[in-house]
Order: sequence, then C-alpha cells, then structure tokens
Amino acid sequence: MQGMRQRAKRRKTVITTVVLGLMLFLIAGGWAYLKWPDPPMEELRNAAEAISVARDAEAAKYAPELLHETIALFDSAMVHLKTENSRFFLSRDFTRVDFFAREATVKGAQALAKASAKARSVHHTTAATLEDLENMAAEFKRVYAPLPLNKPVRESFNQAVMILSEARLAREKSDYHIAEVKLEKAGRLMRESVKKAHSMLADYFSDYSKWKEWAETAMATSARQGNTLILVDKMAHRLWVYQNGKIKADFQVELGPQWIGPKLHKGDQATPEGVYKVVQKKERHRTIYYKALLINYPNNDDRARYQRNIADKKISRRLEIGGLIEIHGHGGRGFDWTNGCVALDNKDMDIVFSLARENTPVVIVGSLEPLEKIISNDKAKQ
Repeated sequence: MQGMRQRAKRRKTVITTVVLGLMLFLIAGGWAYLKWPDPPMEELRNAAEAISVARDAEAAKYAPELLHETIALFDSAMVHLKTENSRFFLSRDFTRVDFFAREATVKGAQALAKASAKARSVHHTTAATLEDLENMAAEFKRVYAPLPLNKPVRESFNQAVMILSEARLAREKSDYHIAEVKLEKAGRLMRESVKKAHSMLADYFSDYSKWKEWAETAMATSARQGNTLILVDKMAHRLWVYQNGKIKADFQVELGPQWIGPKLHKGDQATPEGVYKVVQKKERHRTIYYKALLINYPNNDDRARYQRNIADKKISRRLEIGGLIEIHGHGGRGFDWTNGCVALDNKDMDIVFSLARENTPVVIVGSLEPLEKIISNDKAKQ
C-alpha cells in the first residue's frame, strides 16, 4: 500500500514538473515556435505593384500575353490565400500563396521589360513610317493629284491623308500604339491610291512614242522652213511658240477637266491630241473668249478613231465627234475648266495671237517627257 502511495506521489511530481516546464517554456519565448503562420503580404504587394507598373507601361498593348499570365498568377495567389485563411489557424500553409505571388512578380517584370522595349521600338518605327508616308503623299500631290483621277482613287487618297494626320497627332501624344494602327491603315490606302493612279498614267503614256514623233517632226520642220509652231504639252500644262526651231514664248495653259487621253466625242471635256493647224483667227465679237485661234479638230486621225470607237462599241452612235476646239483667252483661273480648248491668260493670248497665222501648225501631245523622268524629277524635288 505504501509503495502505491509513493508511485502516485512520483507521478504527480512528474506531471507538476512537466506543467511547470511548459509554463516556463512559454514564458521564455517558446510561444513563438507555436505561433500560427502569417500570409506573405509583402510578396503579394510586390506582385500587385508589378501588375500596376506593367499596365502603366501599356503592357496590355505591347505585351498582352505576359500581362495576362501575370494577372492569372496573382489571381491564383489570392485564391490560395482565401483558402488558407478559411482553415484552422494552426493548420494554415501559405507556401502556394508565396509561390504564385513571387511568380507573378517575375512575370510582371518581364511584361514591363517587353512593353518598354516595344514602346521604344514603336516610337522609332512610327517616326520612320510617318516620314515615308508623308513623302509618298507629297509625291502623289505633285505627280497624280493634278490629274483627272476618278472619284474612288481621289477619295481613297484623301482618306489616307486624313488618317495620316490622326496618326501624327496620336504620336505627338505618345500614343504610339494608336499611331501604329493608323499608320498601317493610311499606308494601305496610300499605296492603293498610288498604284491605281500610276496604272492610269502608265496606260496614258503608252502613246508617248507617238507624241515624241509628232513634236520632233514639227520642231525639225520649224527649224528647216523657218516657220512658226505652237506646241502644247498637256501633262506640263505648257504652251510653247517656236520660230525657226527655237522657243519664242512659253506660257501656262488650262485644259478640259478630263484632259487625259484623246478627245473621243462632243461633251467629254477632253482636250484633243494630234497634229493640227490654225484655220481661223478670232477676236472682238467673233469669240466670247477675248481672242481665239480655231484649229482643225477633228482631223482625219480623229475621225478614224471616232469610227473605230463606235464600231468597238466604246461610245454610242448617238454621240457626235464635236468640234470648235480653240486656243483662246480668259484663262489664268488656276484650274482646268474648258470644254476641251486650250486657255491662256489674256496678256499671254495677245502674244500667241500676234505670232500665229492661219495654217500655223499646232501640235498637242500628252507629254514631251517620258513618265519615268517626270516621276524621278518629282522625287528629286522632295
């Protein structure tokens, strides 16, 4: 019995000692080892900051995939945080939260780097593209805009110019992504306009060898016979008066609004092309255009072309070939407005009228220069 009491006493002493030791352990700081784990708030803040900085650098435009991955990683971290916070505090484990937060921070830095590099690249490329398209627009205005282009081509070019202005403004505001998109659209429209306008001009210049022959023959005849020649270059909108094969006078002229190509019929507002002569000099009450030189349009070539076009059904039989084509005054308006005639300022018309006689040769050509030279000259002026 006494032995049992001693054993019970010893057990009590051991329990008391353990309890007192545990109390001393907690008092001494052991509680710190039993404290529940804290969530990785600093890592989460870093991840959120990485997303914010990447967005400020327009990663949504320049690095959308990386930004999307960054946000997905951060969302995963927040889901795990919510899950762990719902557990009993001593069983919480924020390892996955920490992992996803750190991964989001790394991915966010990558998105920032890529977006920044892309923005710098777009800054330079948009500057170069803008300059190229502005030069293209300037060339179009010099070479093609003066031509009687069809409405779709002109509208396409005008739209390109408008979008180009919008791209320039966007770039000035450092919105390079919008500038890049607008420049791509403007460039597409501009190139399409140039292609169609050049195709029209190239078709027109298929007659260049014929124009050259007419002009060279007439100038050689003027030099050989010592007579007067009137030569009109429709592309240059110039009229030259030659005497003895040398230029005596040089003037700017205005033509019919649809001057590209030969005159096909009455009312087409085209200025004819060919070898003609003055058949009548008009002044005072005999003309409404101050002074005028009536030429012999239509000539035999014009009539043959007219008949071919009717036979080929390019024009209606009801359309007349037309006539009364003159070199006359009341010009100097700065645009093509006649019904197919060649118009000069009155003071220039005085000189031409004084130099011309009945039967004075009049040669009207599309151009005295080949198309390649005209375009290269315009590029050299840029």
